[in-house]
Amino acid sequence: MQLGKDYLKQKAKEYLLELLSIYTPSGKEDNALSFFEKASQELNLNLKFTPSKSYYLGSESSKILLVSHIDTVPGFIEPKEENQVIYGRGAVDDKGPLVAMLLATYILNEKGYNVSFTALSDEENKSKGARELVNSGKKYDYIIVGEPSNTTGIVVEYRGVLHVDIKCKGVSEHSSSASSNLIVDMANRLLQVTKFPKSYDTPSIIPTIFTAGEYINKSPSSGLIHFDIRYSVKSSKQEIILNLKDVYKDCEVAVVEDVPPVKVDINSDLVKMIMRGLIKQGLKPSLVRKYGTSDMNILYTISNQIVDYGPGDSRLEHTDQERISLEEIFISINTYVSAIEELCSKKD
Repeated sequence: MQLGKDYLKQKAKEYLLELLSIYTPSGKEDNALSFFEKASQELNLNLKFTPSKSYYLGSESSKILLVSHIDTVPGFIEPKEENQVIYGRGAVDDKGPLVAMLLATYILNEKGYNVSFTALSDEENKSKGARELVNSGKKYDYIIVGEPSNTTGIVVEYRGVLHVDIKCKGVSEHSSSASSNLIVDMANRLLQVTKFPKSYDTPSIIPTIFTAGEYINKSPSSGLIHFDIRYSVKSSKQEIILNLKDVYKDCEVAVVEDVPPVKVDINSDLVKMIMRGLIKQGLKPSLVRKYGTSDMNILYTISNQIVDYGPGDSRLEHTDQERISLEEIFISINTYVSAIEELCSKKD
């Protein structure tokens, strides 16, 4: 089956503008149910809607999975199209890649390949969709995660994340005669442990929440600091946590989320085939390490042949300038189709 460039661009434009008009911040992913019901019928792909508010299209027997996410960060942006560029909340992260993967799944199934697609929920929050998939016990031979990778980048490594709450107790005194202050004590120690991003393999330890105090003229009796910590496969999670516990040894230190870093084999068949898919289009692929964390970190446990590739400028993620060109989406559709066709022929 061969669909023309103009048709694919027009279909991508139609789907993306419709999807961008549906507000789906984390927790509201079910707002898109009618869109996926329509796409399921038009593209002849079976639809399954799960308790986590994730969407699966295609056969449940498939061992090849294309993965995006349907949720966005909060803040609706009115979608529009100008000169083959689509604007709107989620255009880059992650509805542009989602549409590219959805159309690629349709093409591949029409060609006789058993490929499935999922739009997972809650990626911008606690990754309920990815965790639900892992807990289902399903395994895959190949998974492509459709996060934006600048259209020619192939993401082979993500840093892990630790979310840590530190709760401290202090002596509550009248502020006019107080001999100590919990806020000052916690802040002094905070300065000891904070590390801003400097290099990929150096952990970043960033305070994102600091609360303390009960009344305007009373020194606080309790306080909380939340740290967002990112670290690569070359860092020791245990050392990071032990250092925090040492600095805050008289406080309660609790890890409230722990997603390990991930690094894939750059010589895997999947990475090679995506590179070939780009080269065939006259493009130069590059291997990328991302400073953040994605569902790929979680899904790695159900397929060691996994990689992140998708259209869109990753610098525009979560900004009010989110936009993606139809040409980027078209390139990605071709790349997905070419890579999976070669993978399947290699297995045969």
